[in-house]
Amino acid sequence: MIKLSLSRTEALEAAIRRLPTHSPERSFLEKELYNITAGMRGEQRLMKKLIEFYSQEKYEIIWNNSLSLGNWPVQIDGLLLTSRVAIVIESKNISGELHFDNDTGEFYRIDSLAGKTVMDNPAIQIEKHVRFMKNWLREHAIILPVDGLLVFTAKQSELKSLPQNIRTCRTHQMIERLFQIINDYPTPTYTKSSLLTIRRLIENKQTPYIQKPLIEQYSIQPYLFNTGVYCTHCRTPTIKKHRRTWLCEECGLEDKKAPHQAVLEHFALFGGPVSNKEIRSFTGINDRHVIKRLLTDLDLSKEGAKKNRNYFLKKNRDT
Repeated sequence: MIKLSLSRTEALEAAIRRLPTHSPERSFLEKELYNITAGMRGEQRLMKKLIEFYSQEKYEIIWNNSLSLGNWPVQIDGLLLTSRVAIVIESKNISGELHFDNDTGEFYRIDSLAGKTVMDNPAIQIEKHVRFMKNWLREHAIILPVDGLLVFTAKQSELKSLPQNIRTCRTHQMIERLFQIINDYPTPTYTKSSLLTIRRLIENKQTPYIQKPLIEQYSIQPYLFNTGVYCTHCRTPTIKKHRRTWLCEECGLEDKKAPHQAVLEHFALFGGPVSNKEIRSFTGINDRHVIKRLLTDLDLSKEGAKKNRNYFLKKNRDT
């Protein structure tokens, strides 16, 4: 089955592969990819830990929420729905000594390699997400208090100070902190069936995350990217068409999906719309009929006729 879009990590991997080896842009994206994958590992540790959350009261947990109020979109790692309170759970995979300065609102990390690094304050982010969920539930006539919990998931993190207004802990403390929050709201409001109804409403209202083209997101000049169809084995742009298949001229790998991958990489790097000519230039495949078949295989939206036709990724696809 042909993939219909690239994930954020796949897009970054493709960009890194196509940039010059020692370019500052490549070094920056390598660090960005490392941070994103580390964050994903932290979220997985958080999810695994929540298996220990056992309560005789009814609850629902929803992960990776993408919701919006008008033009205000948010992404919330976890949302725990209980009969007493909804709890926004945010994970941060940041190592080192972590400091919250409650006088200035500053958050910074101290580690042995980089020294002091000032970072965006995650307590402010979770305050915004709690405020968002209060408004979102109110908009849908759901009267349920909302609280938040900030969880640092890195194994080598050390909380030297805490924010005043946001409950904060490390992964191993999370379960007890959740019960402490729930116990602060003593009056149950919802039953098991009504919590399930709220969960289904939230799931039905999810709005797909729209990933910006990487050249726009990271201000990278398009001419820096190498062209060609890359081999997944030897990581060189040496995949070529041979009769009815596609072969790597470097290592001999047969990969019929490689040219489709190259088309999706173009969308991830530069966005849309794209023309047959632009894909020919990017892939190094000079046959317009071959490119037309590739674009048809991907089931893209299209506009215009013949040489003036442009192609788009379908908007309802999750990227």
